Amino acid sequence: MERREESGLREREVIEEIAEEFTTEELQEFLEADRHPIKADPRFKEELRQKLWNLLQRSIQRPSNDS
Repeated sequence: MERREESGLREREVIEEIAEEFTTEELQEFLEADRHPIKADPRFKEELRQKLWNLLQRSIQRPSNDS
């Protein structure tokens, strides 16, 4: 229960911080972007997929130092 209260306190602190730094209009403009998702370029997505896959493969092949 205590951890949940700390989390709620931190959440309120973050909200207050945001309120101090941004106007309501700026926050609304920022949130508006979520209503109009931008489609990623298919070529970019494929290149990113390949890079991530290669990164994952290299990390699996590398011996672990945990032993």
